[in-house]
Amino acid sequence: MAANGFIELLRLAKRGNKNYVTTENEVNRWSGIAFEMMGQYFVAPLGEVSEVIYPPKCTPVPNTQSWVQGLANIRGRLLSVSDLAHYITGHRSSYSPTQKVLCISHNDHYVGLVVDQVLGIQHFNKKSYFSAGTELDSNLKEYCQGFFHQHNQQWHVFLFSRLLQNPKYMNASIKFIN
Repeated sequence: MAANGFIELLRLAKRGNKNYVTTENEVNRWSGIAFEMMGQYFVAPLGEVSEVIYPPKCTPVPNTQSWVQGLANIRGRLLSVSDLAHYITGHRSSYSPTQKVLCISHNDHYVGLVVDQVLGIQHFNKKSYFSAGTELDSNLKEYCQGFFHQHNQQWHVFLFSRLLQNPKYMNASIKFIN
């Protein structure tokens, strides 16, 4: 909730500025959290990412899929941390000092997803949105919805809400207990 409050503060910062005037450009603008993964660029809706952190120290969880890195204590709240690229491709991603964790707080779930790099908040003209892309890996298509084309680059819109609705992701157990 605190992270959602921070993002809301960013939105309200412009409203608090008496010299700030809403422009037509802002009405036609879409903003999201940009990140890089598997050599491709993505952007997630602002409301889906609660915060961005450095990869925390994780406690491994036995009998879970290899893409689950473990659990971390983030300000008294348990965060389940997963390697997003490893989940999607089946191949463990190599460590990079630019890696970050996107924290997603959706309904009762609090998950952290490791990505190669977070590029901050990006702004796009809504007219640069296209509903279908051709350069997207088939394993990513179920989580993405269209893309923005900006500066000769495709920014695929990644919907973490779709990931959290996928039973394969939500049941990270190796063994099923009946």
